Amino acid sequence: MGIVVLLELVEPLDSLVLGIGGDPVDAMSVRRVHAASSDPGASGGPGALTVCGMDTSAMVVDRWSPQRPGQGWHPPRWAGYVCLTCDAAARAF
Repeated sequence: MGIVVLLELVEPLDSLVLGIGGDPVDAMSVRRVHAASSDPGASGGPGALTVCGMDTSAMVVDRWSPQRPGQGWHPPRWAGYVCLTCDAAARAF
């Protein structure tokens, strides 16, 4: 079971322009970055809830994959937005 990085957005998806790969173009449109367990039945997509208990259905999946050992569970770009509860749990995976 892996970790899926999810972006909790400030505005709903229908009012936001997403960039290549589905990431918000503007970092200011991201409220928090969360972690969720991958759902094997959803082709590696997220389960229904984040580690901290939030619904994942309105969040955007960030297709982050660490490129080297020791690299964090989330992209460095989102370091200032990480949910502390998700961060503590993801480090324990």
